[in-house]
Amino acid sequence: MLEVLRDRLVEEISAILREWGCASAVSPVPVEINEYGDAEKGLLASPVAFQLAGERNQPPAEIAAELAETLSSRLDGGWIDRIESTGPYLNVYVDDDHVATETMARILDAGTSYGVVDDRNWSAVFEFSSPNVAKPMHIGHLRNTVLGDVLANVLDAQGYELIRDNHIGDWGVQFGHMLYEYEQADDTERFETEPITYLLDLYQRYGTQEAELADAGDEDALEALRDTGRSYFARLEDGDPTLRERWEAFSAASLDRFKETYDRLGVEFDTWHGESYYVIESWTSQIRSEALARSIAVETDDGAQIIPVFDDELDGVESPETADVRTDPIDELPDDDDSYGSLVLEKRDGTTTYGTRDLATIAYRVAEGFDELIYVVAEEQREYFQQVFAAARKLGFTDVTFTHVEYGMVDLPEGSMSTRAGRMISAVAVLDRVHEEALSVVQENYPELSEDEASQIAEGVTLGTVTFENVDKRRTKNSTFDIEQATSLEGDTGPYVQYAATRGVNILDRVEQSVPDPASVADEAFNEYDYQLAVELARYPLVLEQSRERYDPSPLVQYLLDLARTFNKFYHENRVIDDETVRERRLALVAASVTAFEAGFELANVPMLDRM
Repeated sequence: MLEVLRDRLVEEISAILREWGCASAVSPVPVEINEYGDAEKGLLASPVAFQLAGERNQPPAEIAAELAETLSSRLDGGWIDRIESTGPYLNVYVDDDHVATETMARILDAGTSYGVVDDRNWSAVFEFSSPNVAKPMHIGHLRNTVLGDVLANVLDAQGYELIRDNHIGDWGVQFGHMLYEYEQADDTERFETEPITYLLDLYQRYGTQEAELADAGDEDALEALRDTGRSYFARLEDGDPTLRERWEAFSAASLDRFKETYDRLGVEFDTWHGESYYVIESWTSQIRSEALARSIAVETDDGAQIIPVFDDELDGVESPETADVRTDPIDELPDDDDSYGSLVLEKRDGTTTYGTRDLATIAYRVAEGFDELIYVVAEEQREYFQQVFAAARKLGFTDVTFTHVEYGMVDLPEGSMSTRAGRMISAVAVLDRVHEEALSVVQENYPELSEDEASQIAEGVTLGTVTFENVDKRRTKNSTFDIEQATSLEGDTGPYVQYAATRGVNILDRVEQSVPDPASVADEAFNEYDYQLAVELARYPLVLEQSRERYDPSPLVQYLLDLARTFNKFYHENRVIDDETVRERRLALVAASVTAFEAGFELANVPMLDRM
C-alpha cells in the first residue's frame, strides 16, 4: 500500500510546486523510501528541496520546512500521522493502525494478484536461457534460466505483454566440426543410447585435435582442420540433405533433454525459434541484401562482408531517443581501424555469423510489431550486443528499444568453466545434488512419510534453493559456484523463506474459521512486531516496481528474505491463536502474510510447502 501513499505525495508536492511557479521542478517528484520501521525518521522521505534550492535561491532546509507545513495542512489524517522536515528532507510518518488495516484488506482482497499492474501497453520479446544444441545445459545456463524466468514473471506482473523466446543456439561453424567428427567416428551407435553425452564427446574430440595441433605449432594442419569444419558448415547452410538430416537429429535429441530440465524447473516458453529458423526462413538473406542496398556493409580483402561500427556510436544505442549512428553509404573501410569494430555479416566462404543471425532475429521481431527486445545474456557479451544494436539502427530499425539484461558470470572453484575442456557442472547434476541433500533432511525430520511424499517435498526445496542461489544477489555480480554451499539448507536461502511461509500456513490450518475482515477487528491492539510485519507487507508493490525499473529480480528475492525474517520475528515474539485480546486481527495478519508469500513465490517460481 505504500505506493498509494507515495503517489498521493507526488501528486500533492507537484501541485504545490506548480502553485509556487517552479517551472524547473522534476515530475514526478522523487519520493524515496527511507529506512522502514525507523520511528525516528519516518517511513517515507523526499529530497525535493535540494532540487528547488537554486531556483528559489533559498536554503534546502527552509524549503523543506515550508513544504512540510503546506503538506501537513493538505494531508492530515488517514495514512499520514505527521509530516516533518529534518534539515533538507521531508519525513513522512504514517498512522500504523491505518497502514496495517488497509494493507491487510488490500492483500486479502487481491489475493496473489497483490502488486500486479493490469495495464498492458508495452510489448516485448524476452529472450533467455538459450542453450546450445549438442551440449548439456550447465550451471551458467541454470543461472540464466532461473534469473530470466523470475524477471520475466516480474515484468509480466508489472504490465508487460511478453513473448518468452528460447533462442536456441542450433547453428554455426561448431556444427560443421561435429558433423565432420561424426563422419570420422567408428562409434556412432552411441548417439542412439546417449545422444547428448556422445555429441559433447564429438565436440571435445575436435577441440582436443585443435589444441594438440596448436601446441605442436603445426599451423598448416591446424588450418586444414578448421577449414574442414568450415566446409561442413557451408554445406549445411547450402542445404546438403545428409548433413541437414543429421543436424536435425542432433537438434531433436538436445531439445528433448532441454525440455526435461525446463519441466523440472517449471519454466515455460512461448516460442523456441533457434538461430537456424532465421537462416532457413531466409531472414539472414534479407539482412545481407538490405545491408548492401543501404551500402553500410563493406567487403574486406579476403572476401568477407562487415558492418563497421564506430566506438562513438555505442553510447545510448539501446534507446531510439539517444541512438546516434552513421547511416551514410560507405565504399571502403576507414584508415583508422582503431576507431571502429567489425560486425561480420558474411564470412569469406559465404556463411552466416552470430551477428548475421542476431540482426535477422531483430528484423523478424520488429516485423512482428514489438516495442522492446530484451536479451538476458552474460555481461561479457556487452560490447558485442552494442555493436549488434548499432548495426540494427544502421539497417533502419530506429523505433524499437533494445535492452541487454547482463548478469555476472558463474565460475567453478577451480577456475572458469570450459565445455570443450570438460570443466563444467551440468544443470541436471546441480538439481540432483540439491535434491539428494534436501531429501535426507526431509526423511530425517519426517520418517513417517512415504518415499514419494518425501521426494515431492525435497523437490520443492530444491527449486527454492536453486532460485535463491541464482537470484538473491545483484544480477551483475560475478559468483563462484560452490556445490557444497549451494546445497546447504542453512542461512539466507530459499528453504529458510519456504519454512517461514509454511509456519504461516500451519497457523491458519489450526483454526476452523474464515479469516476476519481487517476493518472489523481494527480495534484490537497491535504491538511493534505486528506493525513491523504490516509495514513489510506494504512494501511489496514498491519492490516489484524496483525490480522492473532495474530489470533485476534480486530485489524481489531479497524482499522475500526480509519478509521471512520479519515474519519469524513476529512468530517468535507473539502468540496468535491463544491470545484472545488480539487473536482475530493477528489471524488476518497471518493470512495476509501467507498471501504475500504466495504472490512472491509465484513470481519467483518457488513452491509453497505444507511441511518442511
